[in-house]
Amino acid sequence: MTESGFFTASPHRLPHPAVPLRVILATHTALTRAFELLRSSPPAGFHLKDAKEDDITRQLHAILEDRFLTSQEIAGFDRRRIRNVIRAPEVSNHDGSHPAKKPDLVLFLLRRERWSVRNSQDGIFAECKPVDDSHAVGKHYCDQGIMRFVSGDYAWAMQEGLMVGFCTRKSYSARKPCAGARRRRSAREARLACAAGSRTAESRCTAPQYRARAQLCVDDRPAGMQDQAFFIHGTPAASREIRE
Repeated sequence: MTESGFFTASPHRLPHPAVPLRVILATHTALTRAFELLRSSPPAGFHLKDAKEDDITRQLHAILEDRFLTSQEIAGFDRRRIRNVIRAPEVSNHDGSHPAKKPDLVLFLLRRERWSVRNSQDGIFAECKPVDDSHAVGKHYCDQGIMRFVSGDYAWAMQEGLMVGFCTRKSYSARKPCAGARRRRSAREARLACAAGSRTAESRCTAPQYRARAQLCVDDRPAGMQDQAFFIHGTPAASREIRE
């Protein structure tokens, strides 16, 4: 597989049509509810406050795939819209130079064949990152998370991306803005902290839709959270934060 760029000549439609906002919001709701279940009714041997990123992601995947997609307890989150949820699938980056990229979660979509989409890349790609004193926002959440969308490693055929953050109040006391947030000029820009304003993002990304995707970046974390907190950033119109 050889691709010359994000949207090279192809029999498939690139970029893929936008994921309906209702599907993105249903996904946010499902992730939020899954995290609430891990907090209130954890599986045997699982302790949220001490859990590592991979352990939390594994539990979230199990709830989404094995329970929510079939139970219909989350309105709009079902197999009529989402084919399945895969944890760490091997997918190619935009030019095929890295054929085995592994985003944390991909929710593959259904019933979009009429648009000639590339099924192996048609989904809601989610990357999960811890945010604490050992995992600074700028380096981990932004540079090793959001930048994977901006550079075309993840979701390069899509117009959306999803970041999921895990934050521990007791271990995250400093507020560490990402590169894009250092250039904020208003409270709203701080909230959407555009990573595309940084030198690194500009050097890797020229397409407007990918610069817009970099607005998923988060500038700092609130100071009132206990144990593990959970926050999600998706497309700006659908962004939500879950705080305690």
